[in-house]
Amino acid sequence: MKQTERWLPVLLLLLAAALTIGPAGWGDLYNETDGQYGGAARVMAGGGSWLIPENNGTPRLVKPPFLYWTMAASMRIFGVNAFAARLPSALATTLLVAVTFLIGSRMGGAWRGFLAGAILLTSLGLFTLGRIVMPEPMFAALIAAALYCVLRGHDEAGHRRKWFAGFWLCAALASLTKGWHGLLYPLAIVGMAAIFCKGSWVNLRGLLSWQGPLIFCALNLPWYFYIETRFPGYVNNLFFAEQLGHFTGSSAPATHYTIVPRWQFLLLHLAWFFPWSAVVLAGLWRVADPRGLISPRPSMPFISTLICAWAAVILGSVLLAGQRQDYYAMAMWPAFALGAAALIENRSLRPAAVFLTLLFALGFVGAMAIPLFAPGAATASVAERSTAWTTVTNFDRTVWRSLRSTALLTLGGATLFSLVSTLLRGRPQVFAMLAASACLALGAVSGTSLVSPFFSLARAAPAILEAASPDTRLVYDGGIDTGSSLLFYTDLPLTLLDQNPDEDFLTRKFGIGRHLFLTTDQMAGRWKSGAPVILITEAGKLPQWEATLGVSLVPLARCGTQVVLKN
Repeated sequence: MKQTERWLPVLLLLLAAALTIGPAGWGDLYNETDGQYGGAARVMAGGGSWLIPENNGTPRLVKPPFLYWTMAASMRIFGVNAFAARLPSALATTLLVAVTFLIGSRMGGAWRGFLAGAILLTSLGLFTLGRIVMPEPMFAALIAAALYCVLRGHDEAGHRRKWFAGFWLCAALASLTKGWHGLLYPLAIVGMAAIFCKGSWVNLRGLLSWQGPLIFCALNLPWYFYIETRFPGYVNNLFFAEQLGHFTGSSAPATHYTIVPRWQFLLLHLAWFFPWSAVVLAGLWRVADPRGLISPRPSMPFISTLICAWAAVILGSVLLAGQRQDYYAMAMWPAFALGAAALIENRSLRPAAVFLTLLFALGFVGAMAIPLFAPGAATASVAERSTAWTTVTNFDRTVWRSLRSTALLTLGGATLFSLVSTLLRGRPQVFAMLAASACLALGAVSGTSLVSPFFSLARAAPAILEAASPDTRLVYDGGIDTGSSLLFYTDLPLTLLDQNPDEDFLTRKFGIGRHLFLTTDQMAGRWKSGAPVILITEAGKLPQWEATLGVSLVPLARCGTQVVLKN
């Protein structure tokens, strides 16, 4: 390795820490998974059970506990705040970038690894979805680490047993983070690579020795057995109703939610990796031999096959699934970054740089014209903005105006660095493109922080806590998902209005938490009786509630499209 290349991994790690850990405290935690994981980790850190994650006074067992444990530990150290809640995911993202570098280095040297890690790090997806408090960043990092262990074990006979044990350890932790596809994914990827790469199975036979499955079972089975003894039927419901129901596209209330159509999913992935998608397309146009896309080294066919299988298994399963969300393919993003790095390495990127400069400049002009062309319709409700696509298409003119300054600064910086990249060649040109991508990424972080009131009730929490008395009933007009930020920012039990309590297995079978559900008539009766009630609802429903309650309502607080009411 050249002396200058020895600093590439250090530079990449510093950049990853600066771009992921540095902004971890920016903005409030959102609803959905942010609030659900943040609320449960808060309870755990405050003295609750570490074996049974708890939300709103009821167990939350739809996912295994590893992420909760890391978040609770972070909160014990740094306090209950957004930084502590996001820190484990930020560290996992840094690990994901580091493992991508290690795999890329085995493909084509330190520069290949640096380029792959930097492409992954500065993709918009990692800065929008990677900031969400959910299992995916940690799950993706552990899947990548498991595959790296396989590569090392395949190539190093003297340390094969150690590396294959590392595979099972990483797969076990991935499964303890999200589910048993933390094992199924890497096994399927390695199996497919072994099938298409003749002779590789000889070096992989030790992967299925008895020690590996023992490691996996020792880390995973005790928790499942414990939960099953506490709540009989849990395991059957988790695997056959919850997980299999999502894969098959079940419309049962317990498994149904808004899905992302396949065309949206693929289109958004191109946008999230922007501008690297444009750079890759420019590099692809200049490739004479498509067989050279992944690795120029004919002596290392297994690693190339493994990366292709990595993308095929995860992306294919997500596209075939009956239900999908924007972030479901995050575990395959390193494979994209590795392929992209191989494709554009040592190629002239001037056509792509010119195209991006023009595109960013056009975006800058468009940002200046936001007041003229932004949608005039009112911003949709929280429930109607459940995916990335519906979020972008349902903001009104006021929201877009609030993002104007950030957009101008972001696109201005990206345009400047892209313009510089058109004047350079080789590695300096790539560094200029990385700077342009980093501008977009940080702009995305800043933008999601600015619009957090439209996805979080954090800024309404102080007013709620001040107005609440010990016997106040805090009622949320909607599902627990769209109001979950209250679980992190308040310590009050949250009563759900007009929701189906049987969507949750524990409520359906054991009646746990059933008292936290009210109908409109029950809530109206409590309101009119004078019993203290705080109601959070959409501002657009105020006339409807005034008619139901028979009073004129003045909001106690406003947060995005939602208002806080008190009798």
